[in-house]
Amino acid sequence: MPIDCTGSLTSDIIFDCINAPIGGIEQNVVLINKEDIDVATTTVDAANRILVTHLQLKTGKKGYKLTGVKQANGKAWELVKKENAPDKFKHTFSGVIFNPSALNKLQADSLSKGAKYVVVVEQVWKGAANADAFEILGYTSGLELTTMTNSSKENDNMIMFELASADGFEETTMPKTYYWAPTGDETAIEGYTERKTLFDACFNQA
Repeated sequence: MPIDCTGSLTSDIIFDCINAPIGGIEQNVVLINKEDIDVATTTVDAANRILVTHLQLKTGKKGYKLTGVKQANGKAWELVKKENAPDKFKHTFSGVIFNPSALNKLQADSLSKGAKYVVVVEQVWKGAANADAFEILGYTSGLELTTMTNSSKENDNMIMFELASADGFEETTMPKTYYWAPTGDETAIEGYTERKTLFDACFNQA
């Protein structure tokens, strides 16, 4: 059955007071070259276009960890109104490279060469049974480098950068939730353990 794309509501919007909202993301994130995602075997839930149930990278490919401290890294998204087309969403990831070493600067410089990226983050707020722990930014169109700055007089000489949806090439949905429960039960807490293992391994599934 196709997903309803008319914009009509199909369910109640409920406040779960037991799982009240909490700000922030966990310290580490995973950056993935968009072209390394195997879209043929990555799956989106047939009944929920926001839900990625399996994230598969191409053989021999992996994501790359960006380590953080406290709330140095962050994510955001916002609605982009379209006059004669469905509205879209701009995804933004704000990152910090703490050590401006030659190796880290090489990777930072690589970000500026025009490739597209997908970012997977783990939220501090994880929802009931940790089902909403992980979000994927830029899954459809990818994110690109929009700003990168460094100053010896600011931010302790760290490299600050931002990846975001390009104007006119925004995402068709807000960031997707990544949830995979091997039992097939989407309320099973085991699903978080499996996803966390893959996340920590930067989705190196080969």
